[in-house]
Amino acid sequence: MKLKFLGTAAAEAIPALWCECEVCRKAKIRGGKEIRRRCSYLLDDDTLIDFGPDAYWQSIEFGIDLPSIDRIVFTHSHEDHLNPVDLFWRNSPCFSRVTKPLTVIGSRRIFGTIMVHAGAAGVSDFATLHLRPVPALPGERMRDGDLELLPLRANHDPHSDPLIYVFTRGGKSVLVANDTGWLSEESWKLLDGVKLDAAVIECTGAIQGAQWRDGHMGAETSVAFRKRLVESGSLAPDAPVAVNHFSHNGGANHDDLVKYFAPHGIEVAWDGFTLEV
Repeated sequence: MKLKFLGTAAAEAIPALWCECEVCRKAKIRGGKEIRRRCSYLLDDDTLIDFGPDAYWQSIEFGIDLPSIDRIVFTHSHEDHLNPVDLFWRNSPCFSRVTKPLTVIGSRRIFGTIMVHAGAAGVSDFATLHLRPVPALPGERMRDGDLELLPLRANHDPHSDPLIYVFTRGGKSVLVANDTGWLSEESWKLLDGVKLDAAVIECTGAIQGAQWRDGHMGAETSVAFRKRLVESGSLAPDAPVAVNHFSHNGGANHDDLVKYFAPHGIEVAWDGFTLEV
């Protein structure tokens, strides 16, 4: 199973559009791994995890043939993870020639957000957009094709109906856990019995917000999160782990993050980074 990071930033991106902070200033000068678009992923070649405002650029930059994608799995309804505008262009034959249905997996709030935008433009059903909505419920395993998903309730803005997921395919499992603080005991219990081959861990607060624990996590809490996975037996000590979803407000550029996490055996993701198990 291969997970490609299409974007590794929090909502404002890095450099943030209007920001004058030192992190953004350095990112503009250095370029490369310092440039972070909004967080999303490509799982193998058929599944997108989130579809935000940078989806068009990401599809071109990384050579993703969007018509060949089978499904989008959404973590929550915030604008940096769900862009209903670019889903509306699936309206066929008005804007595009679309015949292949696209499965959309997520909470019911995801579907409501998509249809609010579509409804304002006169579209009242998913069929017009060739979308197939499939609800995801916390703690309930589900399958779409050969991909198995375990949604878990995230510790994030409850109004966004947030989820994190364990993805399983071909005997391999990966946890994707961004946009969450420290998990509730209920979510930890559901996760404790799951054997993971790799994990992606939230780190919005980075170094300046290292102790963030509620809603988002910082670097210190990200390390503790990995330790909790290892101590529970879900994750082998040498299994690949990457941190992701960084805010410029965390006060750290890429090299700063690498120096912090290297002693803990954790990789720092960047746009285009690939995790393979």
